[in-house]
Amino acid sequence: MVRRPEIVHVRTNLGLVPGVERLGEVLLGEGLAEGIGARVGAVVEAPAYSGERVHPSRLLNAEAMGEVARRQALVVADVIEGGRLPVVLGGDDSVIFGSLLALRRRGAYGLVFLDAHTDFYPPGDSPTGQASDSEVYLAFGNGAEVIANLDGARPLVDPRAAVLIGRRDSDEWRDTGAALSATDALVVSLEEVRESGVEGVARRALAHLDEAGVEGFLLHIDADVLDDALMPAVDYRLPGGLDRREFGVLVGALLADDRVVCVDVTIYNPGLDPGGEAGRDLTGCLIDAFVQGRAAS
Repeated sequence: MVRRPEIVHVRTNLGLVPGVERLGEVLLGEGLAEGIGARVGAVVEAPAYSGERVHPSRLLNAEAMGEVARRQALVVADVIEGGRLPVVLGGDDSVIFGSLLALRRRGAYGLVFLDAHTDFYPPGDSPTGQASDSEVYLAFGNGAEVIANLDGARPLVDPRAAVLIGRRDSDEWRDTGAALSATDALVVSLEEVRESGVEGVARRALAHLDEAGVEGFLLHIDADVLDDALMPAVDYRLPGGLDRREFGVLVGALLADDRVVCVDVTIYNPGLDPGGEAGRDLTGCLIDAFVQGRAAS
């Protein structure tokens, strides 16, 4: 990784619940920009959150998320064109739509998705209607047209060029695993990460992208991929997860690849972290990973 990072703060909670929009504010306050050598760039503001499932797809805030994605995509594209690495601080997982839209407009790009969940519910089947239950399903071109076919860019990412790492939600896998397995995405559970080792998983992920022939990829990091003991400040907690060393090695190896062109960081909720310890730990984990990525590139 040789490009200088630039922070893009997307202050949104549209795909989850109020509170997560403060993620960027807290991580910047903990010294993330200085720690990764980033300049601080634009802020993208979201419309007000609504908890009403009024869209025909049953997806909360569907139209508003499409609006934010279009504005975010322009900012991300400008950062890339300037030769820098956009580091998008959400908010919730819906920021993936704007990042992928920016890349889709450039050509054939892939996705490496780190998350405790697979997020492959059709919005109508989601118990909440939150996009953070469904963003991979939508990004693969399924479901609500307002997102799945955003600006006629269906799919936002080809499933053959997608790698999902870290899932540990057995209930969600029971509900959606068969549908996801029917795609050509590579899905690596936390159990498989432990069996193969994080170094092996990073190599496997990059080999999958090689086979897909992509020009580059988005690295999407959901904070709940981390061990719950390290990152309890998320709205849907699960036991287990990656420890700090595993996260640093895995993310560092992905950042060291020349094809990473955008990074998302999502889901940490400062409202669930009154003492600030989880925010400090997440900031430290990200700094560790960037340091390791630079050393390996």
